Amino acid sequence: MKNLRNIIMFTALGVFFAWYGLSWAYSSLYKEPRQRLGSELTKLKAEIETGKKNTASMQHFTQQNLIFYYRSLPLIPDQARTQYSFWLLEVFKYCGIEKPDIESTNPTRTAFGLNYRVNVRASCSLDQLSRFLFEFYYAPFLHRITVLSIAPVEGKEGEVTLSATLDVLALRPMSAQAAVPSKDKLPTGYIPRLKLNDLTNYRVIADRNLMQAARGGIDKADYAYLTSIITTQSGQPEIWITVRTESADHSVVKARKGETVRIGSFIAAVVDIAEQDVVFEKDGMRWLVSIGDCLNNAYAVPPELF
Repeated sequence: MKNLRNIIMFTALGVFFAWYGLSWAYSSLYKEPRQRLGSELTKLKAEIETGKKNTASMQHFTQQNLIFYYRSLPLIPDQARTQYSFWLLEVFKYCGIEKPDIESTNPTRTAFGLNYRVNVRASCSLDQLSRFLFEFYYAPFLHRITVLSIAPVEGKEGEVTLSATLDVLALRPMSAQAAVPSKDKLPTGYIPRLKLNDLTNYRVIADRNLMQAARGGIDKADYAYLTSIITTQSGQPEIWITVRTESADHSVVKARKGETVRIGSFIAAVVDIAEQDVVFEKDGMRWLVSIGDCLNNAYAVPPELF
C-alpha cells in the first residue's frame, strides 16, 4: 500500500510538473511570441497604409505643382550658375543698363533642392530699373529679390546705384527617371506674376522723383493740392492748385481743360473738370483728383469709363 501511495504521489507530481512545463512552454514559446508578432504585423500594416497615403499625396502634389519643376534651374550646378548669370546680363543689356556687376555664390542645400544666391550691382535710371523689375518678375524662374536698395549717384541727375540680392531655386527631381528639371538647360517662356502685365502701368516709378529727398530737395507735387474749381467769366471751369511748400507763402497754379499742369514730378494734361473732381491724362492713362487731395495721390481711372 505504501508503495502504491508513493507511486500515485510521484505520478501526480509528474503530471503537475508536466502540465506546468507545457503551460509555460506554450505561453512563453508560442502564445506570447505569436501575440507580439500579430501586434508587429498590425503596426507594420498601419505604417504601410500611412506610407501609401503619403506617397499618393506626394504624387498628387507633384502632379498639381509640376509647373514648378519646369521652372527650376538646371540640376548641374555649373550650368545653373553660368546660364542664370548670362540671362541676367542679357536682361540688363535689354534694359539699357551697362556694365552690371554680378556675383553668385556656391549653392546651399534646402529641403527642396539647391538655393543659389546672386548679388548684382549696377548704375541705372529709374526707368531702366522699372524695366528690369518688370522683366525679372515676368521670367519663369523660381527666383525672388530678397534685398533691394537704390542710392542717388552724386553729380548725375536721375541716375541711381542699384544693389540687389537674388535667390534662385533648383528643385530636386521627383525620381531618377524624371525628365524635369533639366540637367543643363534653363526653363523657357514667361510666367506673369504681376497684377498688370503692361510695362506702361509701371511708368509711375520712373516718373516719380524718388531721389529728391535723398538729394536734399523736395518734390513740389507732394505738396500740391487741388483746392478749388471755379467758373470764370467766360463760363469755362478753372482749377486752382495750391502748392504748400512754404507755410507763409503758398503758390497757386491755375489751369483749364486742355492745358498742361507742371508741378514738380507731376506733368499731366487736364482732360475733364467736374464739380468736385478733375481728370488728368499722363502717358495714356487717366488720373482722378478730388478737391482737397494731393496730386501725387491721384487715383487711376479704368479706361472703360471713357
